[in-house]
Amino acid sequence: MAMHSLGEPLSGLAVWASACVTDSAGARIYAVSSGAPCMLHILDPLAGECVASLPLVGSDHSWGVVAAPSGVYIGGSGVLYRYSEAGGVEHLGEIIPGETYTWRLAADETGMVYGGIYPGGKVFRYDPARGEFRDYGAIVQGEQYARAMAADGGILYVGAGTRSPHLVALDTTTGDKRELPLPPGCEDDQLVYDVDIADGKLYARLTPSNRLLIYDLASEAWTASMDGCSGLSVSPPDAQGCVYFVKDGRLQRYDAATGRLQATALPMPEPAGDYGWLHGHRLNPAGACLVGVYRSGSYWVYDPEQDVYEVCELELPGQPVMLQSMTAGPDEAIYVGGYFAGGLARYDAGADSLQAWRGIGQTEGMLAGGGLLYLGVYPKALIYSYDPALPWESEVNPRLLFSLQGEEQDRPFVMAWAGDRLAIGTVPAYGRHGGAITLYDPKTGARETHRHLLPCQSVVALAVQGTTLYAGGSAWGGLGVAPEATEAELLCWDADARLEVWRVVPVPGARAISALAVDGEGQVWGLTGGLLFAVDRRDGRTLRRIEIEARDWTTVPHFWRGGDELIYRPDGLYGVSEGRLFHYNPDEAELTILARGVRLLASDASGALYTARGTELHRVEPLSAKEGG
Repeated sequence: MAMHSLGEPLSGLAVWASACVTDSAGARIYAVSSGAPCMLHILDPLAGECVASLPLVGSDHSWGVVAAPSGVYIGGSGVLYRYSEAGGVEHLGEIIPGETYTWRLAADETGMVYGGIYPGGKVFRYDPARGEFRDYGAIVQGEQYARAMAADGGILYVGAGTRSPHLVALDTTTGDKRELPLPPGCEDDQLVYDVDIADGKLYARLTPSNRLLIYDLASEAWTASMDGCSGLSVSPPDAQGCVYFVKDGRLQRYDAATGRLQATALPMPEPAGDYGWLHGHRLNPAGACLVGVYRSGSYWVYDPEQDVYEVCELELPGQPVMLQSMTAGPDEAIYVGGYFAGGLARYDAGADSLQAWRGIGQTEGMLAGGGLLYLGVYPKALIYSYDPALPWESEVNPRLLFSLQGEEQDRPFVMAWAGDRLAIGTVPAYGRHGGAITLYDPKTGARETHRHLLPCQSVVALAVQGTTLYAGGSAWGGLGVAPEATEAELLCWDADARLEVWRVVPVPGARAISALAVDGEGQVWGLTGGLLFAVDRRDGRTLRRIEIEARDWTTVPHFWRGGDELIYRPDGLYGVSEGRLFHYNPDEAELTILARGVRLLASDASGALYTARGTELHRVEPLSAKEGG
């Protein structure tokens, strides 16, 4: 078997965290792009240039940057970094063992640095003088997200949730916690996503409603609220005491004393990280201008005195993107989607060429049909169609068909054709149980969503025979909520009659069915925890179990699909499970491991297989009869 690397098809730049600093060294923007690895970009907003781009080794995502007297701190993949001119980038170590995500950071007046982590929902403190971490424990029992925070007078105000929103006041000395009740009308929200403090007012933004609530710290009362606000920050006040934030797609100026809200001239997609005030910029050399970063890595400068702005486009270097999804397209090419930074790439085997585009988010699943490529994008379970015969144009081609956010779905991992209808299996929203199967008719645009067909499970695997759908579940729902189901179920569902035919647990104790396929005789095959299994299509009775590399489910904190795939071809089954590419010949009951350390799988018309190793796309040449077993 020959396996060839085709290179890294996707590179991207996604800035989700930044801090703006003006000190004796001048004005700087510290923006962090996620990738493999993350990069710290140091921008000079007066000169309009990137001073340096430095790798943050050991992290592939970042949501928090904050400046303190001892340096600029960056949260990574469960670790903390510090940057200073004297010391460069320092890896300060693992924050709390077992915690893998670091959210927003805050610093108090003493120079202490705070942050929230996942999946424990804990809050930590870093003491720069001692080089020590303090673990304050879970901020709200049962919630896995301590998402945002702001410090004031010895109190850290923490936004938390996913099952329901919480705002908690943490005494940073004693560790005592006190929850601040939210006003009526927040019952359907899930998370306090952003927290900022300016001039004695606390600003808390809730999701998914995007409602901004304003709390007076002195009187301990909620004083105002407004809808249509997006993150991630509220600015420090200007000379008149007004703050700035994004509402209705535009930067807004808000006077907390009078309640007056005024739209500025600056149209605004969601910014990345925090705002800062800049002095000496050419827009207003004698005054102060507001500055912030877009997620693309460019930055904007706004002069409130004249209500004018400018945008500086910087060609920051993109990082290789982890491959997240893969399929054969309608044009016989192989398409791959990227994790986090997104993007879509096309490999043409005939021309041996790679082509890539930006402007599409994290594609969880893809499927071709009717000359189009259908893309399922996270978040909000966005479903796009892309026509390879037409030029790529962001928001035009691919074209957004619909979102399943209204049905509380978030991640469209799998698709299959049930006759003329596209079936979409999804993971629900954060803090929710109950995945769904959605049927979409491309000819009429009609769609219907059927939730809870697998009670308390996500739908992460689909296979089809005519209009009979086989759906595999995962015990895990959306992030931020513990599983209620204990074993993964397999469903046989009549898509025409909308009726359950049978529902079984094919492998007792397994918690996710990560891939499904139907062979030439109509037998249903699946993968779960390093086991290949077959069931009788008539009643779901388990017929075979073949161990590939067994998983101990008791040690798995979370699992949906894990890059597992299963494909049937005339010479047998090909699949990826537990990082192993394998072939199984049912006639000979022979299992052959073809490669290790891989994820994802697709096949083209020539019989070649494609798989991924991290950010690299690999081609596996068509197998000989001997190699195929």
